[in-house]
Amino acid sequence: MGRPAGQHNVDYEEKRAALAHAVYEALLADATISWSAMAERAGVSRPTMTHYFRNRNGAVRAALTQAASTGRRFLGHIVSMPIEDPEQTLTTLLHLIVVAWRDRGVGRLHDVGIQTGLGDPASASTYLTEILDPLTESVQHLLQRMVDEGRLRHPEPRLGAVQLLGPVVVALLHQNGLQGRQTAPLDEEALARETALGFLRAYGTP
Repeated sequence: MGRPAGQHNVDYEEKRAALAHAVYEALLADATISWSAMAERAGVSRPTMTHYFRNRNGAVRAALTQAASTGRRFLGHIVSMPIEDPEQTLTTLLHLIVVAWRDRGVGRLHDVGIQTGLGDPASASTYLTEILDPLTESVQHLLQRMVDEGRLRHPEPRLGAVQLLGPVVVALLHQNGLQGRQTAPLDEEALARETALGFLRAYGTP
């Protein structure tokens, strides 16, 4: 007896996740890869790709969502960081972001998200909701905890998260995704430390 119309095979989600991972690997090599080449890299036919993702943009969005899910634990760690020593908290936070971005593949995820998002509004929305906004929100929650405990004074922690992340993210994009390290190398750890100290000079409590 065949399965009812509209229902997927029992292993549909597993196969879709495996294909999304293959698509992400293809995007890492070439963010502009064609639909046909994407299917070839994934080892399946175009009709199979259409079955799971409908079109190229759908595959890109699934790949970004799949890749972003692996970083949820890191974002949870940010939210729950110790806050007894604000200088250590914020310096460690930005240092962790530098290391994850530069050495653990997080930067490549942002690179792919930005490149694909600029060409497709739906992919841009996926990048925002699955990758960029969760990072900003995790820092916002950390700052809110610090404000609630009287270790920081900032009227708007979400704005504070952007102020804190902005210089470091721009530097990481410049140095890594845009290869600025080749022509104008920058000490990213030193920038992280100075950004944290500058933020505390502006919003720290006595």
